[in-house]
Amino acid sequence: MPSTINPTQPYPAYFIGHAGVGLLFSETSNNKIVQNNLREIGEEILALSPRPKAIIAFSGHFEAGEIHGPGVIEVNVKRNTYIQHDFVNDFHDTKPFVYEYDWPHQDAPELASQVWSHIVKAGIKAKRVERGIDHGVWVPFKVMFPEEKPLDVPVILVSTFHGYNLESQIRLGEVFKSLRTEGYVILGSGMAVHSFASIGEIREAPTEEEREATRVKVLAESKVFDRRLREAVAKKNAEERKEALLKLEGLYEFKRSHPTVEHFTPLLVAAGAAGDSDAEPLGVDIVEPGMSYLNLRFA
Repeated sequence: MPSTINPTQPYPAYFIGHAGVGLLFSETSNNKIVQNNLREIGEEILALSPRPKAIIAFSGHFEAGEIHGPGVIEVNVKRNTYIQHDFVNDFHDTKPFVYEYDWPHQDAPELASQVWSHIVKAGIKAKRVERGIDHGVWVPFKVMFPEEKPLDVPVILVSTFHGYNLESQIRLGEVFKSLRTEGYVILGSGMAVHSFASIGEIREAPTEEEREATRVKVLAESKVFDRRLREAVAKKNAEERKEALLKLEGLYEFKRSHPTVEHFTPLLVAAGAAGDSDAEPLGVDIVEPGMSYLNLRFA
């Protein structure tokens, strides 16, 4: 792999809606659309020329640990990284085959250490750690880069900040903006809407009539936030986009769509790395009650 790659223009930054492990086996029409959307993004990444050094991935399942204290980023430098079967649900009785899934891939500890050094030089505290690849990365990547079209560059895992300071996540992304001209693709993997709490409200409604009414309410909330988010990322200027994204936190629909923020923060990192690059939604729109599978390209 060449040590120096000089693309003629910055590589794109992406945000993908990663879904759960059901992405790999669900036969619903919506899931097939989500799969197709991701496959097209994978093909786009495989078509980049010259080939990137690596994909730097930020996952909604990799927040920096509290052990290092607030304001510390973690960079995975493990060699021969295993994949984690870190699913929300316990599938041992219902779908035990999901624990047999694997996703062959390339690691690059030396490049990861260079990324760590870049973060530190930018004035952000960072630690090198050794961990596996969580399902926020390997599950969508297994769809994006199947066996017949494997990913031919390494994946470097970098955490988001721990906690609820959304502005810090955008600042983190800004640190990676320059790496887009140095051979790296930046990719945030999360969900534009991610609320198991809202889905739980639907399931727990005592009657079918109340379940349907709750489903309609939650879907409306999800669609409102998805629309407001799209409007925010469409801002052409990096500062205007940043301001619009941070204002989303004040919406009623924000808390409904993100009771916790870890699936939203990878989008903020990608937006920070984008600078003034235009944002374009990719694929067919899928919004369900409590979930949005929005994908974005910043280029």
